[in-house]
Amino acid sequence: MKFEAHVGSGKTSISVERIDEKKFRLGGVERQVEIQVLDPGVYSLIVDGHSYEAAVREEKKGFVVEIGAHAIPVRLDDPTQARSGAKEAVDGEVVIESPMPGRVIAIKVELGATVQEGEGIVVVEAMKMENELHSPKNGKIKKITVKVGDAVEAGQELVVIE
Repeated sequence: MKFEAHVGSGKTSISVERIDEKKFRLGGVERQVEIQVLDPGVYSLIVDGHSYEAAVREEKKGFVVEIGAHAIPVRLDDPTQARSGAKEAVDGEVVIESPMPGRVIAIKVELGATVQEGEGIVVVEAMKMENELHSPKNGKIKKITVKVGDAVEAGQELVVIE
């Protein structure tokens, strides 16, 4: 899967390909990566034998990744949302899709519930990292197509908001 990432004030493209449980190809370079969740939003990473602890906090326009004394603002352009047109269709029906293959570990809404823009809708765990997906608009939950524990593919419909 390829992402456009805005790191600090810059922008870069990166492709991420999972080779097996602990091997990934990041930007064309094969890396040995082990990830462990220490606490919600806090991760232990071992990348090619080097250990890092990263704290990730979500902000309105992306994330801040803290590694040691460095606080790095990051915003990812989600290729599945661009493909589905979700960002452009904020006034109409919006389909929340899984950004990558993974497993649904939480559904934070119920059918018919009213949601606010930015509210957490569903959590997908992928590569041992939790990805909370948020509502891009105020609306009502029209359809929930998955349940907790379901395996999902990249681009798979999870929730529809009207």
